[in-house]
Amino acid sequence: MKSVATYAGSLLLAEKAALRTQTLSKGHGSDGCLLEKADTQVAHHSAARKGQTSRVYKWLQRRLPVLGWALNYNARTDLASDFIGGTALGLICLAQTLAHAYIATTHDAQGPYTAFMPPIIYALLGTSPHASVSSGAIASILIADQLRAWPIKEDRTQLASLMALVSGLSLMLMGSCNLAFAVRFLSQPTLSGFTSGGAVLIMSGQLKNLLGIRRFPHTDGLADTVREVYKHIDKVNPIAVAFGLAMMALLEIFIRLKTYSKNKLKEHAVNKRLYHGLKRLSEMKEIFVVMCGVLFGYLTTTGSTSGDADRTLIPLVGNIPSGLPPFRLPWDIPAVAGIAQDPSKIKHFVVGGVLVGLTSFLTTYATAKKVALQRGYQLDASQEMFALGAAGTVGSFFGAFSPSGSLSRTGLSAECGVKTQLAGLFTAGVIGLGITCLTPALGYLPKVAIASIIMKASYNLLDLDTPKSLAKFWKPKPEGGLKRDFVTWCTAFVCTLTLGVVWGIGLAVLFSVGMIVYDATVPQAVMLGHMDMEVQTRGRKWRDVDAWPDARTFRGILIFEFRGPLFFASAEFFQEELERYRVKAEARDDHPLSIVVISLESVHYLDSTAIQILEDVLTEWQKHGISCIISGAQNQVRLLIEEKLVRIRKGAGLPALLDQSVFMITVGDAVEHARQRFAARQGHKTGWARMESW
Repeated sequence: MKSVATYAGSLLLAEKAALRTQTLSKGHGSDGCLLEKADTQVAHHSAARKGQTSRVYKWLQRRLPVLGWALNYNARTDLASDFIGGTALGLICLAQTLAHAYIATTHDAQGPYTAFMPPIIYALLGTSPHASVSSGAIASILIADQLRAWPIKEDRTQLASLMALVSGLSLMLMGSCNLAFAVRFLSQPTLSGFTSGGAVLIMSGQLKNLLGIRRFPHTDGLADTVREVYKHIDKVNPIAVAFGLAMMALLEIFIRLKTYSKNKLKEHAVNKRLYHGLKRLSEMKEIFVVMCGVLFGYLTTTGSTSGDADRTLIPLVGNIPSGLPPFRLPWDIPAVAGIAQDPSKIKHFVVGGVLVGLTSFLTTYATAKKVALQRGYQLDASQEMFALGAAGTVGSFFGAFSPSGSLSRTGLSAECGVKTQLAGLFTAGVIGLGITCLTPALGYLPKVAIASIIMKASYNLLDLDTPKSLAKFWKPKPEGGLKRDFVTWCTAFVCTLTLGVVWGIGLAVLFSVGMIVYDATVPQAVMLGHMDMEVQTRGRKWRDVDAWPDARTFRGILIFEFRGPLFFASAEFFQEELERYRVKAEARDDHPLSIVVISLESVHYLDSTAIQILEDVLTEWQKHGISCIISGAQNQVRLLIEEKLVRIRKGAGLPALLDQSVFMITVGDAVEHARQRFAARQGHKTGWARMESW
């Protein structure tokens, strides 16, 4: 930074000298004036250059957050915390990523590969010091779903890296264009239904390993998996089943130990160090399961770990490639030829890759945002999207599949006291040492041990509380119901189980977006009435007469409120509702309607189609002696109405369509004005529609 400043200063001095020389050479005016003019020009140039340099540096700081934390890194206070936290996360990732590779139905080594290069890239580009980016269960579900058409594991492994490239590039593009808001279309019921359906698919896919069945064929979908398990039920290994249940029991013990320790810490127990240690120990439950599995596999195996039935008591993971992941172009694989020949496969693969990226970002950002709110710092959503995309893109060249964040690891990172993104580099270092030195030992790991980890984690993903709570609100929307959310959850869950993960998410999102479009085209339109003083103290004085039967209305006056956007898609509905309530008001009063008050308080946008329909309606009303007063119009709506319906018509010599001189009025003011107009027309005081006094 000092050399850059020195270079910039020398440029400014040279420029100042050049301007002085140029000005003096002209020979006009006094030397003092010329020098003053030169100094002024140099000052302007200097300010402009400094402003440009500042903008460039701010842009670099946003796109390269490492410039912020690395240049200000305090090794004395932060290094120990980052090292301890990063090392602990690395050990946990080493166990979890093996399980995630099994979920993704790819080679075992691809899980640890995803925890090597992606964390390094995210540490340089990410804005969260606590986000743990490696493999994730939800991303693995999507990857397995997209690759289920390929029966050969080698093809699935290679295509998973290619899909990481597709999803990574899509996230980088959207992050660069600030399109992080796209994930908002994935609602909580959609994600809950999808993850619950995915959890069932994961558990069904691990039945073969939990039962110790050897040479199980590749299956496509839930029904196919259950059918094949039934066919191979005679090949169940009782020892594998017993060991798997024992490992699941061990995981449950650790989970309960963590809950017990947290409760004791909340109760301010005397021996806090003990409970902190027990809590930290329970968070590394996967490591203990892997250690027990490796020990059991080593003691019960004769010869190599090839998985032969006569040499291993239960099926083992087998040989895992040792060493760091090699560099390889993700598209330089034989399976690409099969995709390239079929345009439909290309489309399906690309769409699946984008969906994997969006879902991975949503889970990563949601977990990181939760910790950021707890710790009091800000996240840049677009930069987070770009960083995760870059991590996946670079990782695809080193054999990784699409990376994702983890709620448990991110929370553990914060609890371990991680201070900066340097912890991610330590995590990658532990993974590198693990896949270099520990792969021979991991070859003795029983598949049932990994299956027990996956089954327990998948059970925690199964969210049945959400549909139960939504079912309690099975009633119409105007009555405070949540029928749509329940239908969205069921759509995502059922379609995920029957059609696959992509269809499950896609149809649920399509249903949600369809409901948004429906609400925009058919918003709520109501007739308002006045509430008495006793009820007014508890809320608005103007209420929907259908929901509040005691609301009072005026004879000859309709008070209409439109609660939604008024544009080309809803303009026709606006016209229909106006006419429906006009007929209803005339039938109520047994008297022709005289004045209509239209409240536009909830309308924040008006387009050309809507204003034209409004003008046509008012023109037709004018022919029948019905006048109109508009209240609550704000900003663009008010300005457009004043220009289109008042000034332009007045300039053209056309009669006025609105019976008012000002537009920034409330519903109450508009009704009072309408009552005076109606009384003047009738020649006597206006009355209540129910013949009651005001």
